[in-house]
Amino acid sequence: MLTREQFLPHEMRIVAVLRTQGASDEQVIVRVKSDNLFQYPTERMVANRATVCLRRLDAMMPTDAACAARGIDPNTAAEAALSLTGLMASGTPTQADQAIFYSMICRYDIVRELVLVEVGERLQNFDYAFTAADLNAFMTRFTTEYPDAARWTEATVKRIKGSLRQTLRHAGLIGEGQGPESERLSPLFLDPEVEQGLVQLGEQPLIAALTGRAVM
Repeated sequence: MLTREQFLPHEMRIVAVLRTQGASDEQVIVRVKSDNLFQYPTERMVANRATVCLRRLDAMMPTDAACAARGIDPNTAAEAALSLTGLMASGTPTQADQAIFYSMICRYDIVRELVLVEVGERLQNFDYAFTAADLNAFMTRFTTEYPDAARWTEATVKRIKGSLRQTLRHAGLIGEGQGPESERLSPLFLDPEVEQGLVQLGEQPLIAALTGRAVM
């Protein structure tokens, strides 16, 4: 569930490096804890955060059913997911942030729904306003349509809204702070290597939603 989880750029880069070096999930967690790679003051959250990062990386690889639905080859998809992991590990800050954002879209249905429906439709219609009221309306609809979400408490919904806004901000879709820019959407200028990976993963509708432009 997307509640207290944040964008985690530092942690995602570290875990991506270890994954690209061939470390197993268990080895990643042990290494992160033993070498204090996250630089946390205590070990209490280390294993949990490392696991969160690993699950995000795993989520970028679509299932066979998803590959069939998108009309893509599973081997090509696996190569693209590995390429995006590599960009997290050793790419530019922009490449890493965009790849991390994509991993969150894959991992959390609510993030994908927010991007495809709320963000995408607005950008394609040149409607750049995205207010707190708009986010509240989205959350109301999401909790109505998704059975698991219907059980969320008011406190949980509040935390998720904060995480969603923080995620959009870190991805560059909304501005920083609490002023007008924080309620104004901006199209995302995808890095060419990131966009190539998304195309190979059959994510053309997502590219259109993020950039506000048609994708063939």
